[in-house]
Amino acid sequence: MKKTLLTLVVIMAGQLMAFGQDGWNWPEEEAKKATAMEKNALYSDLLNTEDYEAAKKPLDWLLRETPDLNPSIYIQGVKIYENLAQTTTGKRQKNLQDSTVLLYDLRMQYFDDKQNVMNRKAFDAYSVWRERSDKYKELYELVKETFELLGNDILLGNTRVYMDAVRRYKLSGGEISNLEIIDIYDQINSILDYKLEQGESAEKIDKYRDFIDKLFNATVTIDCTIIDNQLYPKFQESKDLKGAKRIIKFALAGGCTSSDAFIEAAKYLIEKEPDFGIIRLVATRSKSSGDYEMAEEYFNEAIKYTEDNMKQADIYIDLADIAAKQGRKSEARAYARKALEADPSRKEAYAIIGDLYLRSFEDCKGGKDIVVDRAVYLAAYKMYERAANAERMAMAKEQFPSKEDLFNYNYNAGQTMQVNCWINETVTLTTRD
Repeated sequence: MKKTLLTLVVIMAGQLMAFGQDGWNWPEEEAKKATAMEKNALYSDLLNTEDYEAAKKPLDWLLRETPDLNPSIYIQGVKIYENLAQTTTGKRQKNLQDSTVLLYDLRMQYFDDKQNVMNRKAFDAYSVWRERSDKYKELYELVKETFELLGNDILLGNTRVYMDAVRRYKLSGGEISNLEIIDIYDQINSILDYKLEQGESAEKIDKYRDFIDKLFNATVTIDCTIIDNQLYPKFQESKDLKGAKRIIKFALAGGCTSSDAFIEAAKYLIEKEPDFGIIRLVATRSKSSGDYEMAEEYFNEAIKYTEDNMKQADIYIDLADIAAKQGRKSEARAYARKALEADPSRKEAYAIIGDLYLRSFEDCKGGKDIVVDRAVYLAAYKMYERAANAERMAMAKEQFPSKEDLFNYNYNAGQTMQVNCWINETVTLTTRD
């Protein structure tokens, strides 16, 4: 008790020194001023000893009788009310929680500083209301207002608060559309991008993104229907990068990359911000759908945006396959050879050339010399051998000329021969038997 009284005297002495300084608005009436100083010293001392219940009474007097005394009574009041709320239940707990949030409103009423106070109010409102479904709507609207007011100046911790407030409000039956939630998700990620640019730790930002992604995915299931019926119409109206990137992101996550929405958004993004991965994806999807003209256009465009030999080889393989499917044999072979130049380990390119030769019998045969005509199979075999494709080597060998063919047309095994037509390969004659 003596220690408490001594502390009280010290605090009151300090307040006497502070009297007249900026920031404190003591009552003009001497008796009330003395009481206010006593109450302020008392609750401060009790707060230091973490006796929150005892500290509440003198604090409440100050809040009631001297509401414009100093911002500290509201700052410390939040601490007292929050701690008391954690140690009680029922109606009193709810009253204390609500009073915690109210203290921020009173602080702004008497001392303004709205930007700083709103940041703290949103954070603490979430802390005391997050388990109270009766407050989810109010919490969501409060945090939304805070983000609209502060933008990039929002506390990093409030990004997680916002996404979880949205989740709780939505899942409790709140009137908020999937599109609104997606907009909020985009807004939060834009703020995280800004904070990263301003020097915030990349590791910390990644942790926040991961947590926010989990909250978002627990709130909205993005499927092709939402993309086609909600995101795509909005993008068609706005034609902006944000809308395009949004569609692409969710289409990739939801496996909706074959839709018109994805293709159109990807084309728009490619026009504004060319990206190898997106260009190649559009080309691949176009190829899968049989639109070879578009696929070839975008594969050739993708080549411009990578210096990675392996990626270039992949694209040349695709271009060779497209040309082959369209019967453009010389072009297909040229693309296969480019794939090998980019990455000599891509032996499937030899198999592509082998297939081209194998299918050229009808196009190249003259009908006068069976050995000359069947030499295309020897050329095919040579390519399959380079590809180390034993199965197709065996298939090509079945079509070699026979010993009888060589004898009848006056050829010898081991003799070299030029395969003309479009192939122009030199082969060594051998027989199938």
